[in-house]
Amino acid sequence: MRHLVARALNFILGYFGLSLVSRRKLVLLYQHDYGSQGYEKYRQLQIFHNKRKIDQVWADAETLSVVADYLRKHLDEVLGGICHGTRRGFEQLELSRQLGCPVIGTEISDTADQFPNTVQWDFHERKEEWRGRFSFVYSNSLDQAFDPRKALATWTEQLRPEGLLFIEHTMAHSAEGASEMDPFGVHPMLLPYLLFEWGRGRYRLADILERHDDRKQRVWIFVIRRTPEDEADTAGPAQRSAATAIQSTHRAPPAGDTPA
Repeated sequence: MRHLVARALNFILGYFGLSLVSRRKLVLLYQHDYGSQGYEKYRQLQIFHNKRKIDQVWADAETLSVVADYLRKHLDEVLGGICHGTRRGFEQLELSRQLGCPVIGTEISDTADQFPNTVQWDFHERKEEWRGRFSFVYSNSLDQAFDPRKALATWTEQLRPEGLLFIEHTMAHSAEGASEMDPFGVHPMLLPYLLFEWGRGRYRLADILERHDDRKQRVWIFVIRRTPEDEADTAGPAQRSAATAIQSTHRAPPAGDTPA
């Protein structure tokens, strides 16, 4: 009934160049709250939904070819990479094929051992043998992060000094697409400011690539570099202002508008 009423109102409003907009679409940043069960609830849900969607693949070869082309253009040599949150392992197999180098993937679920070159691992956590090891890190799963700031810090630590981190992002990764399954959502226009604030002294946004995928949706690929160790932390008023602006948008969708 609500949908019929909304359609009728939009039909009328259309004559005036107006339309109804869901309140969820006005939220720029969202982090799901798992309540008292916290991380354990998050982990259980990630494993449950991994198994429920085990036959589904988000990544596509054309978008990964954009990543591969960028690496060939900007690095003298690609020695290996790691992909995070890969489910069936398509990303690492495709990037390894395109780049001709070893690529591994991580997955929090125990289904990881069913797929080649996949390690069961929570991508938030450090693994000493991975620190400073890879020419690139790729993920389209930042929206599945319990703590996105920690995840990004861990991923950038896995890069060699010249290495690159690629974050694939769409409107499906924004706040309106967030839920207990995909707990982190940020509008793609806000993500650069988060990277600016969270990456201070650790990493920086180097480039933003764009394309439309097979699903005809706009894809942004955020390219991130580690900050050189000898580069001073020069946080100033502009960065503090950015942090204030980011915090003012960090609120949950109104009751009844949280994605199912």
